Amino acid sequence: MQKSISKIFAMYIIIFCIVAAIIVVFDSVLFLVAADSGFILPANYYEQQIENHRDDIAKTEDVSIIIPKECEYAVYDLEGKMMQGNFSEEKSLNIWKLVQNGERINGHRYYKIIQRKGEVCVVEYTLVSNFANPILRRYIPSADLGVVIIFLILFIIEIIAFSKFFRKRMLKEMQILKDTTKNIQMENLDFEMKYSNVIEINEVLSALDKMKTELYESLNKQWKMEEMRKEQIAALAHDIKTPLTIIKGNSELLNELDLKPDQAEFNKRILIEVSSMESYIKSLIEIMKSEKESTIEKKKIDLKTFVKEITEQGISMSINKQLRFISETNEIPEFALIDEVELKRAINNVISNAIDYSPVNGEIIFYVDFNDKYITFIIEDSGRGFTKEELSSATEQFFQGDKSRISKSHYGMGLYIAKKFIERHNGRIYLSNSEKLSGAKVILELPSALS
Repeated sequence: MQKSISKIFAMYIIIFCIVAAIIVVFDSVLFLVAADSGFILPANYYEQQIENHRDDIAKTEDVSIIIPKECEYAVYDLEGKMMQGNFSEEKSLNIWKLVQNGERINGHRYYKIIQRKGEVCVVEYTLVSNFANPILRRYIPSADLGVVIIFLILFIIEIIAFSKFFRKRMLKEMQILKDTTKNIQMENLDFEMKYSNVIEINEVLSALDKMKTELYESLNKQWKMEEMRKEQIAALAHDIKTPLTIIKGNSELLNELDLKPDQAEFNKRILIEVSSMESYIKSLIEIMKSEKESTIEKKKIDLKTFVKEITEQGISMSINKQLRFISETNEIPEFALIDEVELKRAINNVISNAIDYSPVNGEIIFYVDFNDKYITFIIEDSGRGFTKEELSSATEQFFQGDKSRISKSHYGMGLYIAKKFIERHNGRIYLSNSEKLSGAKVILELPSALS
């Protein structure tokens, strides 16, 4: 049953008051039981003790052995001079004046007057219940105060307990709200809405439910539009390949004819630009693939065989530019849990860039290392290296930076695609410049937990 916060709070207040009343009753019963058992002395205990020993006090020469230690007294002669007692001199004078005036009460102190032979004994006492135990009596002036202390302790415990119960109740109700907002924050919108027992929280949850539904519909619509856009771009890229193929074929046929020098030059430029357009379309298709393949399929592979295949491909790709492709491998694990196809594409993209940007007869180093935290693939080339701008932006989509570092067969996609593949393995990519070859240096780092 749903309740408002005010009703829940009122219910806790009512229960709190009932428990407080029970504590008062318990405290009172505890006091009566302690009084009946003799643990607590009645308020008139010392008055009774004095009355019971009145005759002895009147006759005994040394009354200190008869009067209770908790009481103060003084024995006066008929002139008001204190003969014996534990009153101070000033107090004895004040008490004598009270006696002379016929007063028997001074604030919360009471006095018994006992006539002796030629003397008067005045005993001071209080009407306060007290503990029979001398240790308790020493630290707690009265049993009434002890009862109040017990009540306060129990009352404070009650306050702490009820505050914790109320907090626990509210946290339990608020947890539903917290879980709901967390799901929405994580864009996990396909969940069943749960409701609280508190009306005010349910009002917020109801608003969140409407927002979740609208957000789900909006994101779903946006996702469908995005998928449609990607399909259209992919379809357009494939459609453009057909007329380009025709243009390229016709240009290649023209090359076989006896063309004039200027005609041959124009035809050569057409073939170059067609080749560039093909590369650009190929890059667009790669983008569509990299964005569409959002999940990876990790499998246990032979890591040494994987590195060997990368090395063979690198050597093969380097032949046309007469590059030295050097492969160095440190101690690496025998197996690794990775998506072999994606990781190979990532590394090959970086190697392809290194080949394009290296001069003829240059060098490329492919180095594989391993430690307790990471498996590291390092590619260094002998080109001119990265500029300051490229070090911070070369992994961005379509970034081309300094044209002297850009190949006509690439459109700023190699490092971008490599970064996406590596990040899917929870890895990182680092760019720097090589100290060995004075060119670019790219580090692909994967968590060793994959191994």
